Amino acid sequence: MKLIYEFGHISIIIATFLSFLSIIIFLLHFLKIYSFLYSLIKSFSELTFLLVLLSFLILEYGFINSEFSLDLVVNNSHTTKPLIYKISGLWGNHEGSILLWILILSFFTYLIARSRSIKSSKFHLSVLGIQNIILFLFCVFLLFTSNPFSRNSNPPLEGLGLNPLLQDPGLAFHPPMLYVGYVGLSVSFSFAIAILLNKKIDFEWFNYLKPWTLITWAFLTCGIALGSWWAYYELGWGGWWFWDPVENASLMPWLISTALIHSLTVTQNKHQFYNWTILLAIFGFSFSLLGTFIVRSGLLTSVHAFASDPTRGVFILIILAFSTLIPLFLYALKNTYRNETRFLIFSKETGLLLNNIFLVTSTLIILIGTLYPLILETVNSSKISVGAAYYNSTFAPIMIPFIMIMTFAPFLGWTNTPKNSLFKNIFIIFILTCFLTSLIFIYNPSSIFGIICGYLSILLFFSVGLSFLKKLNNLKKLPFNFYGMLIAHLGLAIFLFGVTGEQFFKKETSSQIKINETIILNNYNLKLENVNKIKIDNYLSESGFFRITKNGDFIGKIVSEQRFYPAERTKTTEAGIFSFFLSDIYITMGEGNFEEGWIVRAYYNPLVKCLWFGAFFMALGGVVSLLSKTNRRFI
Repeated sequence: MKLIYEFGHISIIIATFLSFLSIIIFLLHFLKIYSFLYSLIKSFSELTFLLVLLSFLILEYGFINSEFSLDLVVNNSHTTKPLIYKISGLWGNHEGSILLWILILSFFTYLIARSRSIKSSKFHLSVLGIQNIILFLFCVFLLFTSNPFSRNSNPPLEGLGLNPLLQDPGLAFHPPMLYVGYVGLSVSFSFAIAILLNKKIDFEWFNYLKPWTLITWAFLTCGIALGSWWAYYELGWGGWWFWDPVENASLMPWLISTALIHSLTVTQNKHQFYNWTILLAIFGFSFSLLGTFIVRSGLLTSVHAFASDPTRGVFILIILAFSTLIPLFLYALKNTYRNETRFLIFSKETGLLLNNIFLVTSTLIILIGTLYPLILETVNSSKISVGAAYYNSTFAPIMIPFIMIMTFAPFLGWTNTPKNSLFKNIFIIFILTCFLTSLIFIYNPSSIFGIICGYLSILLFFSVGLSFLKKLNNLKKLPFNFYGMLIAHLGLAIFLFGVTGEQFFKKETSSQIKINETIILNNYNLKLENVNKIKIDNYLSESGFFRITKNGDFIGKIVSEQRFYPAERTKTTEAGIFSFFLSDIYITMGEGNFEEGWIVRAYYNPLVKCLWFGAFFMALGGVVSLLSKTNRRFI
């Protein structure tokens, strides 16, 4: 039975060889033997995916059955682990996560190979060739630096377990969603390079970028939001975003892919921004690889980072350089297309251009804040920390004009917009927004940031509402792209509403209390009724039971925990959360005893749920846009 794992290893080796053959075919296609090579590369791409899938399933079988002859299972599993953590434990480490990355990458390549929408066989072959180059590089990386099938001649009786912070249902969903987003950017990248490789530009080819970018963007949005929610309830910090370098690494490709979606709108409709669209597609995938490098380089210590050999980081850096410098060189050599069509300042083209400028600028700000401490430490061993203060003073101001432009964009027409009509719409929205925002200002004039967030949120709400009302008589004829845009903009408005509540109305308190003592939080009484020690399958729990009352009325109960994992010899704090409407009462209980009491920290987080509801609506907007006939036709 142990031979099955050797077969899994062999499957990856064969898949690597097939991807290499696909690269050879890609290079040979310049000899114009299209018909034979075209069929062959499609078959190889499909077979490669099946082999990678087989290898993945075999390794998963090893995790489920606690096969401790595999080093990866020993280091990341334990017989006492619930089934969900045995399954998801496969990608809760470096080697397994790279295999998952390759699986998703080969699946996307398989889908492209099976696509019947691409009419040009030469173009189709080029896209598959680029995909297989990326696939081959990662397969080589896996085999030579990160072999997940490494065997142990003297298998132990028990595994070392899984990082307790990863023992959460979020592990089953967050990394796969995020990886689909990361890897999906390779498809836009491959299409962009294939366009550059052809002498004549067919603008229909840009239509292929849009649906794949929308899929990527939707998954990336959900993956980031799910990771934020996971950190919120698992880490016990009471926050939802910490500007962690790896969080930043996921946000940068999201911002670039957002810019790419908007740039593609202009390229599709007006045949403009051609060069810029190609560049965004290249950098979108480059930032995805940059995130992979940051996680696996060994340069930082993070909740998200894998403790890996720095040589792995060097290998990924080579892949990053190869996937960025060569395309940029090709981009520089290409005779670029120039459209002489002019557009005026009050036009949709100008709005989308400014949209892209602000998105790219904000990405560069995050890039500097993320890489500068790492570069400085590498050069002279100096350690500095770039935190929320930097991003709040640089990133946030860039987002303000970006969102304001978003509110006016639905009222802009192509090439030119009558000023009277535009200013009328802007005036209506401005007056209504100022009125409602003034109510927030009267409540608490001290929080300027909260007032600004509230203003932008209300502005977007009115923009979406007015855009919808103006099209009310023509709803059946409107494309899904229009509805997708409105839903995505509505999602951002809801998200900003959550930021307003969380920043503007948030309350916090901490105290050391004993049994039957109470702390007061925003007029809520939180009484510690009891503390119990409970043994669960894979951990020991010290649980504090809190009773919530307000003005003598019972509201609910909260349980907060201190967990000890014997297999990993590690403690974690599990926050207790009581939700009502869109807000949370959030409690973390620190260490203590019955004599001295326990340190309890409590938060009142108003409208915090809007953060994740908003992200969901943004992703939904991308999915709805995907349903349009134009986008469906090019999948």
